[in-house]
Amino acid sequence: MIENEEQYRVTQERERTFSLLVERMESGAAESIADEDPTIRKAKMDATRSVLHELREELVEWESRQRPKTTDSRRTA
Repeated sequence: MIENEEQYRVTQERERTFSLLVERMESGAAESIADEDPTIRKAKMDATRSVLHELREELVEWESRQRPKTTDSRRTA
């Protein structure tokens, strides 16, 4: 869980890094997996996508906590 602005910035950077890695893996440009066994390649891609998903969830959670709470001015007593 992201606790402060510094952790938020670090998580954003990690999200960008993992997003690029997923793109490279999907396109076959990631050299480390290009010649691997398909089962191992799939496992690595699944794990990388999972980390990316978790990072994105953390960012959304942090961003939702940072939004100011608004009141509905149309409410009547």
